[in-house]
Amino acid sequence: MNVEQLESQQDFLKAAKTELGVTWDALAIAAGIEPRALKNYRMPDDSQNHRGMPKLAWRAVEQLLLARQKANRKSAS
Repeated sequence: MNVEQLESQQDFLKAAKTELGVTWDALAIAAGIEPRALKNYRMPDDSQNHRGMPKLAWRAVEQLLLARQKANRKSAS
């Protein structure tokens, strides 16, 4: 996934969920984010409940994606 091509935080989270093949709650737990907080992070930017993700949350999701990519490369070898 190319993060620079995504338009928003919401797009990043949707793409991460799809790539990892998990539910929203499973994504939150795996990233160490409270499910309720993740719900606010994935709201549209113009939503009253939208919250910006802290850098640690971004990194946690990115680490999950990197781990998945490494596992996929390893299994393809």
